[in-house]
Amino acid sequence: MDPISQSLLEHYQSGRPLTGGRVGSLTEDEVRKLRELWRLLLAELDADAPLPVVYGTAADPGPDDVASLSFEPLQALSTKDREGGTGASTPAAEATPAASETASGASTPRKELRSGGGGGGGWLGGWWSAPASGRSTPAEDSEDNERRRMETVQGHFTRTRGDGPVVPAEFRPLFGGSAGARSARAVFWQAAAQMADADSWVLRFLRARKWDVEQAMGMVRKTLQWRAGQAIDETVYFGEARLHHHTLDSGLAFACTVDRLGSPVFIVRVRVNVARNRTVQAIKRMLCWQIETSQLLATGPSDGRVTILFDLSDFTRENIDTRLVRTLITLLTNYYPETLGVVLVYVNSLLFGALWALIAPFIDPVVRAKIVMAKRPADLAPFIDPDALPTEFGGRKKFHYAYTPPTAAENARMADAAARDAAEAHFSTAADAYTAATRAWLGEDGALDPGACGRAAARAALREAAVALDPYIRARTLYHRTGSIRPDHSVSL
Repeated sequence: MDPISQSLLEHYQSGRPLTGGRVGSLTEDEVRKLRELWRLLLAELDADAPLPVVYGTAADPGPDDVASLSFEPLQALSTKDREGGTGASTPAAEATPAASETASGASTPRKELRSGGGGGGGWLGGWWSAPASGRSTPAEDSEDNERRRMETVQGHFTRTRGDGPVVPAEFRPLFGGSAGARSARAVFWQAAAQMADADSWVLRFLRARKWDVEQAMGMVRKTLQWRAGQAIDETVYFGEARLHHHTLDSGLAFACTVDRLGSPVFIVRVRVNVARNRTVQAIKRMLCWQIETSQLLATGPSDGRVTILFDLSDFTRENIDTRLVRTLITLLTNYYPETLGVVLVYVNSLLFGALWALIAPFIDPVVRAKIVMAKRPADLAPFIDPDALPTEFGGRKKFHYAYTPPTAAENARMADAAARDAAEAHFSTAADAYTAATRAWLGEDGALDPGACGRAAARAALREAAVALDPYIRARTLYHRTGSIRPDHSVSL
């Protein structure tokens, strides 16, 4: 067994949380590296250069279009995953463009109604593609099928129930940002304040870059640019209203339990994924929203980590979608480092065995070391307690996924501009106080206590302000409606 897998398995077997390199368990050298990175980060925030928005959801031409989020350029997971394995990228391997940038910095969505969305080319070639790769049957060209592929939650409810907007107010960025740009300060604090401790967000980049401060800062900088460019704050703001209704309703991916280390477990039911039933951009936006939401669920000992359980029972060639998996791993590797805990692949199919033999060489070794194959419930038991494992996997937890739709009433506070302004001002003041306490900490030579110089109190105040602001900048989610995320941001799965 790989040493990384062995270490991870030992943690699960003993129930010991992963604490190394995390808040409360830092060595003196790690604290020094954290201080160095904060110095570089604060200099970046002081400059506060505007970060351009390239693909924002506010540019959507209508409620039924889910195609404006783009990952152009989408970095390949590995240089092996390119034509000829030479490291020379091709446009097809590098990106799936969905929008052309306009002079205003917004985007002009391009619908990809008949892209097929399967895994042809790139990793595996056409043999593994869904049978309908790039071609439509008359049934698929019908109005109902075409609408299902493009219809958002908002579009579905407007059509079927005549409901008004799920999100009752137009989007506006934090700290007075414009539609075409975000301030570096706003992007950073909106991301970091989701964590219980901003140090936790910063430390994940140091761990991902093996404590090389310069490399970690480069990764932070690229992540901030990416979050602004993709308008992640808009995706969070509109939430499910602008996500693909069919994907949510079918239960492709959802969190319903926790593993033995307290990390939320997201179940991905591969058998319900049919790429031709939605656009490529729809799944990209869905994945971004799921990961952002996971950070609310992954509090406490999880420290932002999530476990993914891929359920490959009863899957067929039609369900194989390498772009979905590739996009997910690219996101977690490049822009949400140290978020992926363990990947449990629940499968007893000979088809997958052949598929895995082909794709395994293209997966980064660090990611591959976190993948565990499971053929029976006993194989899942070291990672998920049978009492917490859903019955469909042989566990004892009774759970049935059913999509609980949103309502405008649950987001009514988003229309209260005065209350939003007050909450945002409070959050801004708390962020400035945390910044000032951090500067004081950095100014004390040899200060190795990350909570010194008032940082502990400033951290608690910032967390309180972030929780108070959240209902104004994030549409309520499925997990709020089911009670998994409580108003005080405590979690029960």
